[in-house]
Amino acid sequence: MKKGNDTRERLLATTGALLQKQGYFATGVQEILKTSETPRGSFYFHFPGGKEELACAALQDKAHQWQDFLEERANQAVTLPEALSNVCDALAEAMVRSNYELGCPVATTALEAAATVDSIHRICSDHYATLAEKIASRLRAAGIPESQTAVLSTLVISAVEGALLLSRAHRSPEPLHQVGASLRNLLVMTATPGSKKHF
Repeated sequence: MKKGNDTRERLLATTGALLQKQGYFATGVQEILKTSETPRGSFYFHFPGGKEELACAALQDKAHQWQDFLEERANQAVTLPEALSNVCDALAEAMVRSNYELGCPVATTALEAAATVDSIHRICSDHYATLAEKIASRLRAAGIPESQTAVLSTLVISAVEGALLLSRAHRSPEPLHQVGASLRNLLVMTATPGSKKHF
């Protein structure tokens, strides 16, 4: 049983990394099998639906890991503006460590496959909706009016995702540092007087 679980986890980790780097259509079953050192029979035993089923499971795993990573970094701050700055700085460090090859684990697949593969679309949409709600919840806790939280959470996600793309394109962490500082200043100005300072 443990060996089977190890094989499944190896397939998920390998596929998640490939999807993050090169997307859905560029990731083939043969590459997954070779990289993960998994026999074809074991692959179809764990994922009888083939590549699409495996890709969906791997994307979900990566999305949850990403959300946990962002939340962990945000929780190290005292205020919401500091949290956003912390997150962007952490993403910049991760981008440098990956030699500018790895950004958001969902973005590459979302850009190329979400419009045509329904199962991929649902996972990508759910991922960004979850991020938006997590951010909106922190905005509400910081005292920002409910009427502004949906727009601001979308702005935050769009700014960070755009900064990740620019960082890869320029091979520089500066876009992430700049966006982190700008979002921090924006939220300081947006917070109402007397709003909560802690999460």
